[in-house]
Formats: sequence, structure tokens, C-alpha cells
Amino acid sequence: MALTGNIANYSPTYYDVMMYLHSIPISKEVKENVGRRLVKEVTEPALAKAYATVEELSRLEEDWDGEGALPISQNVLKNIKNVLLISDNSDWENWMISPDSNATLGLQSKQSRACVSLGAKEFSYFVRKNGEKMAASHVDFSPSLFLTTLRKIG
Repeated sequence: MALTGNIANYSPTYYDVMMYLHSIPISKEVKENVGRRLVKEVTEPALAKAYATVEELSRLEEDWDGEGALPISQNVLKNIKNVLLISDNSDWENWMISPDSNATLGLQSKQSRACVSLGAKEFSYFVRKNGEKMAASHVDFSPSLFLTTLRKIG
């Protein structure tokens, strides 16, 4: 893989990534699973957009809103990335991800009156569905519980 020009503008191809992956001493099964996941992540539009949004939000610096907002916490970014790793395209078709000024992420449903706040160690949510309110605060974070909650309330 020869690099020319400005490395900051380099975007590896799927082939480049797979060549690198196959150079790592891990099992063939793991390599194949990673390859399938990479294809899924770049070919499913809602999931790919969620990844792109998280990547963009990870670059926010202090005072990104001109009002003293904090950059997104590295632990929050790790949490959302762990959720994305176990997600399907359909999980992200109706959710928007946005930064909160307190270093967390906010998610809003495009279909229901639901919102979720994701922090470093916990999350909270509120939804009004069929006239009924459901809410929870300070729920201990785990990727699977967070994803299950998104599916339930979205």
C-alpha cells in the first residue's frame, strides 16, 4: 500500500483494510467476521450515517457552540461505538444523534416523541407513546441494554 501526497487526506479502501486485517495474527474466522461487519457498516446507509455522525462529533472541541460547550467525552464516544458495533441498519433509520453541551450525546427519534441522553456510565430516556409516558433516569449503561431500549422506545 503506497501512500503519496498528504496522508491526512488518505482514505483506505476496503481492499487496503482487508490486506491489513489479514496481516494480523488472528484466526481466519475472526478475520471473516470483521470483513462481513465492515461491509455491513459501509453499505447500510442508516448505520453508515450513524458512524459518520459519531466520527464528526468526536472532532468537536471545547466551546464548539460558542457558549462554552464541552467536547464529547471519550467514554461517551466509546459507548456509542460499542452500540453501533452490535446494531443493524434498521436500528438507526429513525434516530438522530447530536451533541449535548455537557460532553454527552442526545438521540431523538424521527418517528416518536422519544429522546435519549447517553453519558459515560449511564443513560436516561423519555418517550410519549400512545398517550403514555415512559421514562427512566440513571440507567447503568451496557451496549445491549441501550440498544434494546432504543428499539423499544423508537
